Amino acid sequence: MISIVLVTYNRAERLKLSLQDILNQTFDNFELIICDDCSTDATEKLCREFVAKDERIKYFRHATNKRMPANLNFGIQNATYPYIAILHDGDRFKPDLLAQWYKAITENESVGFVFNSVGITDSNDNVVSTSFDYKDLKEGVIDKDFLLKEIYFRTPNFFSPVYGEAMVKKQLLQEKGYFKKKYGFYADVDFWMEALHTHDAYFCADTLITGPKKEIQPRLFEDNPIKYFMYMFTMQMVHRKKAYRTKPLVMLKELFIFWVQAFISLNFWLLVIVKNFSFRYFLALVKLLKGNFVFLMSWTIILVLYPLLYPFLKLYNMLKTSRQKPVAQMN
Repeated sequence: MISIVLVTYNRAERLKLSLQDILNQTFDNFELIICDDCSTDATEKLCREFVAKDERIKYFRHATNKRMPANLNFGIQNATYPYIAILHDGDRFKPDLLAQWYKAITENESVGFVFNSVGITDSNDNVVSTSFDYKDLKEGVIDKDFLLKEIYFRTPNFFSPVYGEAMVKKQLLQEKGYFKKKYGFYADVDFWMEALHTHDAYFCADTLITGPKKEIQPRLFEDNPIKYFMYMFTMQMVHRKKAYRTKPLVMLKELFIFWVQAFISLNFWLLVIVKNFSFRYFLALVKLLKGNFVFLMSWTIILVLYPLLYPFLKLYNMLKTSRQKPVAQMN
């Protein structure tokens, strides 16, 4: 009943442990779809060895690097079963991970996806911290409005409580249009918020997944991170407008809160760059700023002016709508 979609890229050393954990799950009625994004290490050899030993495994290797959202969407679209378990290479999974996820999503009709806190490990695989701590998250169904409005719209630096690994209803993925490629590494954040407009979530209190801390700095300079940061701000704006489209005064408050959060977030990433400074990264940053100057300045102006202009834009739309109604009635 479960299709596991495991996305991987150049992590052959830890991938073996991940695959062993998956095959040792107490819930064994699944297919495992491995989506290799054109790895250049020993990933292909390793995966084919596992395929030869277990008929539940399907291995796909892309001829070119498609990046995370496209790679993940490919696996989901080739999945057979109604529940999709999204897992990452290099992480470790407790034996009852699938069992807990499956129980939660099948016993709660309102739930669209299931997630849990992820343990961050040291070099000896000892858990030293968790990916996300929030005192109000307890085992059970999390109301969609609470998770979207009180957590996603209020977390520092727009961090997501869902670490990217979760079980999702395939039908929900199809309805929402899968993961949007334009958002890159943040495509999953957009999808969780999109899902919360219509579905609740379920939080498993156990730390069912552990993994080493992912390095932030190299990802800052993959593709076009400036646009990714702006897209992260954009998706927050999009979902706030969608959540409060019938409440203009609340939306106005949200815009000012968003402005403060965006300012803090920009400074946070600036500190990350300074902390990890190297001349090579500095040159890469200068190149990115130069190549995206118009885009960055345009978005910055919008970020500053939009909260101030919002009441006037709203009033203009109301007047425009009221003038069009009599014409529509006459027709």
